[in-house]
Amino acid sequence: MRGVAVGVDCGGSSTAAAMSRDGELVRMTQAAGANANSMPAEIVTQRIVSAINELVANPDVIVIGAAGAGRAEAARELEASISKCFPQGRVCVVHDAKIALRASVPDGDGVVLIAGTGSIAYAERGALSFRCGGYGYLLGDEGSGFALGRAALNLLGRALDERISQDELTGALQERSNAQTIADFTGGEDPVAEIAGLAPLVLEMANDGVRSANKIVQAAALELGELVRCVVRKAGMQEQAFSLVLAGGLLEENSILTFLLETRLQNDFAGAQICKQRAPAWTGALALAERMLGP
Repeated sequence: MRGVAVGVDCGGSSTAAAMSRDGELVRMTQAAGANANSMPAEIVTQRIVSAINELVANPDVIVIGAAGAGRAEAARELEASISKCFPQGRVCVVHDAKIALRASVPDGDGVVLIAGTGSIAYAERGALSFRCGGYGYLLGDEGSGFALGRAALNLLGRALDERISQDELTGALQERSNAQTIADFTGGEDPVAEIAGLAPLVLEMANDGVRSANKIVQAAALELGELVRCVVRKAGMQEQAFSLVLAGGLLEENSILTFLLETRLQNDFAGAQICKQRAPAWTGALALAERMLGP
């Protein structure tokens, strides 16, 4: 392959981009995250373009895996806006789940479950692709970091209203944030990311045996497992062996959530080879861009 390829992983929490020249990795960079489901299009475009410009001025091919790009219209609009900034190159926008899958499963059938700020299950079987979830924080993102943070804040709000008693979880939320009202968590520049940022605390409390945190995490494991069952059923892969990748910030480290989830998935799909994401998602985007360059 000859030319300059750029792969971008644009997630809700961060944007990672890398470039290669003639198939050799040259450099990478990181920038602020963006999500087409929850941010204005111009901000999403600006953050992606800024990350690419840090790498190279005129790439030949750009593949962008973008949170919120599951809607065809959103993907086309983002492609068009990025193409205006790099008119000499080819731009392809795909769902961020696709690059996460291909970062760990370069070829063949496979399933990826992403749980970070949001959540989605995605499968590829042959030339067909399938998805379940990924509808954004207003309508979906079940079992995600945002869902964990939102559930914890719901308890905190009820405790502040004195509808329920304070416990270790609600106390820790107040102590670590100095928040006096729920509005303190929702008035920032990116409240979705800020609320999702509470997920590690919920997991920590659950690992320590705090009952309210445990209930939140158990519910999340059920929701994430249901996303996988749904997409496997859609893809007709119930009876075959396949790779099942667990990706996203919420599933990177071993925790009570990953234990509950993996146990459930192993029981549901005996033929699944379950693994954590083997490489960063940007490597999947870069690999797709290099393929577009040709041999």
